[in-house]
Amino acid sequence: MKRRFGTVIAMVLCFILTVVSVYADDGKDQNPDYVTDYYMIVQSTQGGVDIYDEADTQSVKLNDSKIPNGTAIHVLGEKNGADNKKWAYTQYHGMNGYVPMDDLDPASREEAANEEYRTFGGKDVDFEVKVHGNDGNVSVYNGPGEKFDQVSGTEGIADGTTVHIFQYVQGEDGTNWGKTDTDGVTQGWLNLDRDTDYVNENVSADAPEATGTSGNVPVAAVTPTPEATPTPKVTPTPEATPTPKVTPTPEVTPTEKATPTPEATPTEEATPTPEETEKPASTEDKESDDKQSQKTSGKNVKADSGMKNPVIWISGIGIIVIIILLVYFLKKKK
Repeated sequence: MKRRFGTVIAMVLCFILTVVSVYADDGKDQNPDYVTDYYMIVQSTQGGVDIYDEADTQSVKLNDSKIPNGTAIHVLGEKNGADNKKWAYTQYHGMNGYVPMDDLDPASREEAANEEYRTFGGKDVDFEVKVHGNDGNVSVYNGPGEKFDQVSGTEGIADGTTVHIFQYVQGEDGTNWGKTDTDGVTQGWLNLDRDTDYVNENVSADAPEATGTSGNVPVAAVTPTPEATPTPKVTPTPEATPTPKVTPTPEVTPTEKATPTPEATPTEEATPTPEETEKPASTEDKESDDKQSQKTSGKNVKADSGMKNPVIWISGIGIIVIIILLVYFLKKKK
């Protein structure tokens, strides 16, 4: 019984949630107090706003994350909320609901489109697309989104027409939009993902090859590389000014040869005076004469001393005596 009861409760809850979603998306029974048609821009101190299925913060919140500041809101109606404040009835990501007007700033449609272009990183581009409308015309809008309404007084662009895109932005819901300015074609914004094909042959030679696509728009077209800034021409350095030739210094004038001084005339030898002639021999001559006389006298002394030495005489006599004795004994033996 408990399991059956739990199953029944779960089925009832699913049915209630389904009805609420259909009710919120349908937008027919939400009944704003009166219908309007103007634009406002989200500007909240919280960085964004939430959208509810009714003009009450206690009702079902329809968004997963806040609608960011800078997003354009097409106000389709107004309603006094449970807090006695004004709420704007609008459509967001295909869901109809209410946004508190205290967090919205009024703006014209053109201002709202420009603000959203700036908020979501719009950029200038230069490529072409071919419109495909399944044998029909393609709608052109006043801004990058269907909420900006179709350009009035036109029937759109014919299927198969090639148009030039000069502005691009990816909307808050991820859809790629491009603005056309081709002559003879109504100027406005095209849904590039749904209504065009990219013309590859018109890719700039400087753009990188597409590595993927965003819808029908190649990456190379969506984010073209900026043109390379040409490097300034190198100013040629002036040719080196040739240094002037060195002027040879004049040859040194040879100095005059020195005039040889006349040889000195030899002076006549001085005639010795009689006193110098009779001058006795020098002291050196006297010393040499004394040494010579000493040597001679030394020899004489030795000779005289040899003759007067008694040992020599005794030895000589002894030898003679021995000789005589030898002779005597020899004769006696015979």
